[in-house]
Amino acid sequence: MTMLKSIPYLFLLILPSKIIFSQSNSYTAYQVSFPYVTTCPSNQYYDIALLQCSSCPTNVRKSTDQTQCDCIDNTYYYVINQGGGSLICASCASGFTRSTDGFGCTLNSLTCDTTLTTQVPTELNLDGSVYPSNVSLIQPRTSQETCQSCTAGTWSDPDNQRCTPCAKVTPHANVPPGTISCCNTTSIKDGMCLTYLSNILGGSISPTLTNRFNSPSSSLFFQQHLETAVYLCRMNLNSTSLDANNRTLLSNGTACQVLANIAAMQFYYPVTNYAYDLYQRYIWTPTSVWNASLPRPSIPFLQYPPTYYQEVNSVSYNWIPTSFTQNDILKIKLAKYSPTGKYLGLFDAFDAYLNLCGGSYTDGKPSFTFGTHFKKTCTIRADALWSSTLYDTAFFDPYIIFTQSGSSQMLPTPVVIRNYETDSGATLNSDDDESRWVYHRRFFLIDRVSGVVLNNELRNIHYAKSIKILNTLTSDTAYIQPPVIVIEYGEISISDIGKNTLVEVAFETQYRMNLDTHIRGIWIAIGVLCALGLILALFETIVWYSRAGKHIIDLGTIGKFFLYLINVIGTIFFIVMAGVSLWWLIFYKRQDALYLVIPTTIQQASFTVLVVVAFILKTLDILHLIIRQSNIDIFFIDWEKPRTENLNSVSVWRSYFVANEYSEIQTFRRINVTFQIIFVLLLLKVINLENVATIQPGVSLFPSAADYKPDYNGILRVGIAFSMWLAVALIQYLVYILFYQRFVEDKIINFIDLCSVSNISIFILMENLYGYYIHGRSPHGITDVNMKDMMMHLERESNQMIGKRGLQPNSDDQIFIIRVDRAFRSQYELLLLNYQNRILTRLTKKGEEHESEILLASYRNLNEFLCAFINQSLPIYNYSVRQRLFFEKILNLELGLRTTLNTNEQTESTFLIDADRNFSKTIFAGYENSFFIWNTATFLFIDYFASNYVLAAIVTYLLNLIAVKIRISLGQRNLSKKTLIPKNFLI
Repeated sequence: MTMLKSIPYLFLLILPSKIIFSQSNSYTAYQVSFPYVTTCPSNQYYDIALLQCSSCPTNVRKSTDQTQCDCIDNTYYYVINQGGGSLICASCASGFTRSTDGFGCTLNSLTCDTTLTTQVPTELNLDGSVYPSNVSLIQPRTSQETCQSCTAGTWSDPDNQRCTPCAKVTPHANVPPGTISCCNTTSIKDGMCLTYLSNILGGSISPTLTNRFNSPSSSLFFQQHLETAVYLCRMNLNSTSLDANNRTLLSNGTACQVLANIAAMQFYYPVTNYAYDLYQRYIWTPTSVWNASLPRPSIPFLQYPPTYYQEVNSVSYNWIPTSFTQNDILKIKLAKYSPTGKYLGLFDAFDAYLNLCGGSYTDGKPSFTFGTHFKKTCTIRADALWSSTLYDTAFFDPYIIFTQSGSSQMLPTPVVIRNYETDSGATLNSDDDESRWVYHRRFFLIDRVSGVVLNNELRNIHYAKSIKILNTLTSDTAYIQPPVIVIEYGEISISDIGKNTLVEVAFETQYRMNLDTHIRGIWIAIGVLCALGLILALFETIVWYSRAGKHIIDLGTIGKFFLYLINVIGTIFFIVMAGVSLWWLIFYKRQDALYLVIPTTIQQASFTVLVVVAFILKTLDILHLIIRQSNIDIFFIDWEKPRTENLNSVSVWRSYFVANEYSEIQTFRRINVTFQIIFVLLLLKVINLENVATIQPGVSLFPSAADYKPDYNGILRVGIAFSMWLAVALIQYLVYILFYQRFVEDKIINFIDLCSVSNISIFILMENLYGYYIHGRSPHGITDVNMKDMMMHLERESNQMIGKRGLQPNSDDQIFIIRVDRAFRSQYELLLLNYQNRILTRLTKKGEEHESEILLASYRNLNEFLCAFINQSLPIYNYSVRQRLFFEKILNLELGLRTTLNTNEQTESTFLIDADRNFSKTIFAGYENSFFIWNTATFLFIDYFASNYVLAAIVTYLLNLIAVKIRISLGQRNLSKKTLIPKNFLI
């Protein structure tokens, strides 16, 4: 299609001459918004490049097509008419009106009956000469076909039916001469005669007609339109081009749009003689034409300056004020142009113009609801894209509409083409470093034009494979940057057609802001807390060093410090992770006027570190805890005395029974993990609290099928999951403490009662000099009795007819924290080593009665030693009993340990009454907080990466089950090793 057929008028803008004066070429007009208008006054026309109203010249008014100006009435003819507002009208003589072609006047005295097909009003002879005003027409005329030469200034019309003035298709850089010479056939380009424009470029050009497909070829469309578009867009860009009314004739607006379209189809490739290079050299760059601070009439703005990224991210940025609430629509308008440069109108972006998946308003509106992250992908057959008429090839310039000072304003928004290459082959837009991006203006969804080769065959098409709209709030949330439309194009070749080839397309909107302050605050909090944690870990190491009876700082001490540090740092990371997620969940979901957005993937890296580190460190801490608890020194002290001289007459079943009960409570916890997981899943999946984690302000727990459901965000999922996990755990804990423990059973108290009934005390050393003692000595003296005697004993005890169960007279205190001296520890190790050696000997010599007797003797020696120690029958191994001091409880250490003068500075053993049941630290129940954090961190870690609460629940349950099984297995092995109880008796 020629330019003559596709563009009936050549659009030119006329603006005051002051715009043409020589100025700096640093374009800044894109920084200033302008009013959003859809109609213009009668004396102005709509500029299709600037999307603003511009004044029509003298004796000219707006045409019925508001993108054009026309003479005020038919008594004026066109001196020049190049479209838009670029025309000059002069008055016809009295009694004359404008001719049909518009470029002359005719006597208004001929009357034709237009109802008759035999009468045709005509103003010119076949040769293009005018009729004399005094010549009468006699109809019907008879004539024969003949070849008639056109007179000077006329040429054959497109249908070869008559001669018409060639002024209409002969553009000029200045006011046309009195006599216009028409081109010969070989000089016509795209239906236009460029005779008077041949010198405006300072020489000839050789445009590159190659398209930008993987296998480039010459494009028929480029051949037809590119060179002509350059000439027509360049014409009149001279500061001396003034008409009689002091108005400047500027570029052909439609031709400039064609040039911009070709540049977009070539992905703005800046190599010499490509469309964008020609545009830059001949249209945009000339320093003798443009004013840096003003818009450039009729010239499309195609590329932002390299400073654009710094401009929109500077502290002084203030282009678009923020006034959006939850349900406001982000108004992006698209100026639409046909391939041949015709302006087709201004359309809302959400009306399916940006989404090849379709959906129009249903899916489009939520995609532009401010603050809602929208993402949609679909699969389309390549054949459908190849031949579908749903999306014609069209080109778009995006604008954002916003309200400022009570009026609607427009501002151009940038486009980033991922396929863009520099002349050196660098792909600056392919990575995520936005400071290196090259920002453009025009884009398309489907290009079925440039792939048509010279033989008129369609070989390739480009399609928008992915479109992402990036909306950025400033750090103070007072302004929003112009949205950035990031597009990556895919290619379909003719070889893909007919093979059921499928292509995937995606559309996404994101909202973001500079969160450096927030991220810096997170790491400052971690730094401060970790510094305190370092001190805490050092303090715990010092306490352990004292309890372990160390003399020097060895590798074991250093290793213990790092293990304590792992525990503290893991807890800190977990607390910060939970706090950050809850803060974001609350403030993001509860905001009315939007001031907070969800972090991008890159910004979320810090939170990801928190999740990963918390899980790993707490897992290591739990392993350390299990190993510590499974390697304690434990011994069951049997107070039962034999009734005969036979020392073996004391029953062993009491010890077995107590050992089994202790084995059972090793993994006892006040929070039931199975119930915890089921109830959390009930809240998240059944009550749909999971929907709180969608990336949109506000909450919709039960959206309808027609509603768009945004994706989930990891931070929000962590926030809602942690809050539910914490709430359920608190409820469980409070119910157990306030109700179950009081009115149903208390496993710790029941176990201590069992020890008393069994006449068994438990002596535990967690470290060399530190441990716990449970005084289970029965006040009845013996418990290996029949049922009747047992009932009588319990009855007497309930009636307070005998002494109390406590270690001290008239005391009920049975649980103690013990701190033994080194002399006691040495003697204990000696007896313990002999006892354990006998166990090993017995294992290697099974069935030998003599070895069993020796083993039992070793056991009795250790048992009698501990009994004598508890009875304070060993003067050299004395101990004192007292309450724990307040600071001892707070700091979890032992103060005021006395030094015995005659024992060479060895500390005297101390029994501290354990009213807080610290004994439970030998089992899981004593570290409820650690296990709660670990279970929660596991659940959040799995869901953060899998976005699946069910999977997270399964993995959490399995890992917890594994920890329980390991603890039971190692604990039973330790009990069997330390207490002479065969492992197969530990059920």
